[in-house]
This record gives sequence, C-alpha cells and structure tokens, in this order.
Amino acid sequence: MSWSREEALTDPAVREPMMFTSEFRFRLRDIPTEIILRLYRPLHSGRIVVRRSHDLSIPQVAAPALAGHVDDGDSEGDALHAVVDEMVSLYNAARAQGLTPDTSWLKPNEHFPDL
Repeated sequence: MSWSREEALTDPAVREPMMFTSEFRFRLRDIPTEIILRLYRPLHSGRIVVRRSHDLSIPQVAAPALAGHVDDGDSEGDALHAVVDEMVSLYNAARAQGLTPDTSWLKPNEHFPDL
C-alpha cells in the first residue's frame, strides 16, 4: 500500500500536523533586525498559518484594531498580507507620532523555531 502525506499523519496520537509551504524575510525601515515569516498549511485544513520570528511592540502606540485572527488566512497571499499589514500599520502609527524606529520595538517570538 502506498501512503499519502496526509494519510501518514492520521493516527490519533499525532496532533496538529502542518506542512511548511514558504518563508519570507524582510526588515522594517530603519530597524536592522531581520523579520522572518514562515507559512504552514495544516494537513487537514485549507487554511494557512503564519509563524513570525518577532512581534512588533511599541509601548507608546496602541495597536490598531484587528479584523479577525491575523496569523492565518485562506491563501498564502491573504495570510502574509494580514501579518505584514498589521506590523506596518503599527510601525507607521509610531512614525506618525514622531517616534524614531528602534530595535527594541521588535520582540523575539520565543515559540518561533529557529532553524
């Protein structure tokens, strides 16, 4: 018998199997730290899940209201856009308040697999 990838991970002992689909790297202007976004597809779902190397946290700026869960989407483009747009919106709000970008704005995500 030949097994598909999905069938190989159907045992009840296996939880939340995901397949890596792509990786994107970028920097926010004037902050030298590289941000890595990794996209995964849960094997038994059509959704895309995004894992990020850093979260953007600027204490002087309230995070913009989010429309739904930003770490997943129906397509790679939707999921990627939601995460990048959230980060860029917060970054631009800080710049609009006259704040100078700083590496301290980026907080390493301790749950991000550093491979």
